[in-house]
Amino acid sequence: MRADEQKQYHTFLTKPVLAMGQSLPGKSDLRIDETATRARAGLLNILSAVTLFILVVRPEWDPVIYIGPYVIFDMAMAAMFGLTPLSPSGVLGTAMTMKLKPVWRPIKPKRFAWILGATMGVTCLAFRLLDFSDVWLLSVLGICFMLTWLEAVLGFCVGCWMHSKLFGCEVCQLD
Repeated sequence: MRADEQKQYHTFLTKPVLAMGQSLPGKSDLRIDETATRARAGLLNILSAVTLFILVVRPEWDPVIYIGPYVIFDMAMAAMFGLTPLSPSGVLGTAMTMKLKPVWRPIKPKRFAWILGATMGVTCLAFRLLDFSDVWLLSVLGICFMLTWLEAVLGFCVGCWMHSKLFGCEVCQLD
């Protein structure tokens, strides 16, 4: 598919609105824009960095109680409905990349990665609510920071890589 053909299919909302991804000519499965997912990962990376910073400098502010539910909701909505319109970070990431050329990737690996992300959010919130040692909480948050940094900066999605290794899917290979 030529770049100008790809560009014409880049839209803010999918059709139908709550579809997990977009249908592209010549592709049997739905696809998602990798550029927007990387922008979203960058936003979540900033959020994890700020959360880590606040926990170290001002632990009495306890940001996990507020950030945890947001991340869980954001990851769950992205896993169920894609980046738009219900994932707040996905909407912002998509809006930030609307003028850029889309890079289409399969949905299944991203969905798997986002389910893992929601699980990590639940883990952080549970550690806080069950009053685990801050070392455990900071460790999970550090892993979240590292994973979102890898995706945003290097374009390497660990969850997608795990999906490919676990399920051996041919669809996971780059086009």
